[in-house]
Amino acid sequence: MGHRAGAVEPQRRGYNHACLIAQTLDILGDRWTLLILRDLMAGLHRYNDILENCAGMSPNVLSDRLKRLEADGLVIRNYYKELPPRVEYTLTDMGWSVRPILQSLLEWGRNHVGGVTPDLIGQKLTADFVVRTLPALQFEASRAPGLAATMTIEISDCSDCNSWTYEIHDGHIHPRRHATDVADVSLKTDTAGFFAFVRGDRPAEECGDLAGPPETAAAIQRCFL
Repeated sequence: MGHRAGAVEPQRRGYNHACLIAQTLDILGDRWTLLILRDLMAGLHRYNDILENCAGMSPNVLSDRLKRLEADGLVIRNYYKELPPRVEYTLTDMGWSVRPILQSLLEWGRNHVGGVTPDLIGQKLTADFVVRTLPALQFEASRAPGLAATMTIEISDCSDCNSWTYEIHDGHIHPRRHATDVADVSLKTDTAGFFAFVRGDRPAEECGDLAGPPETAAAIQRCFL
């Protein structure tokens, strides 16, 4: 595995203004950039997966944005010498530091636009999107210092995908599709139970069929804002 060094920054139109907001927007303000960072935080690391998740974004735009993010130090391009070769994109510490900005946007949206509710799944949002993205952006490591655990969730009433894994370590949560064979805790539930777990409406053992230590599930649940 390796990453490309000395990436050349693509041409862009900046604000050419000394204001820190303007300088920050020079990096983060392009259309799709924050959504690409969102997807990287929510467990998508391959070009095609990100492209599929951002309906309406062209392949050329995604390539351009990834090159810019790499040049700005927010993303690393990892090349794996396999057959066939595999390329994945991961966030740097600087990339992860954008997360509070996305959380603030979510909070503003909940207050002024409307929140994500169970009835939106299968209508305006896919289960895969919600089950990866909601925990990824509501996770707050300071609520469970030093937590290292793996959790799987299976949701019975999802048609597009029904199992996910959350790996928690080093202050971040890493969602991915499909359940791992080895997990500290597993929760089998439905859409309503998933929302109850993430929002802390009920203890994990009351959100569905829980396997594993309830205290570990409770520690994970405490991490969600």
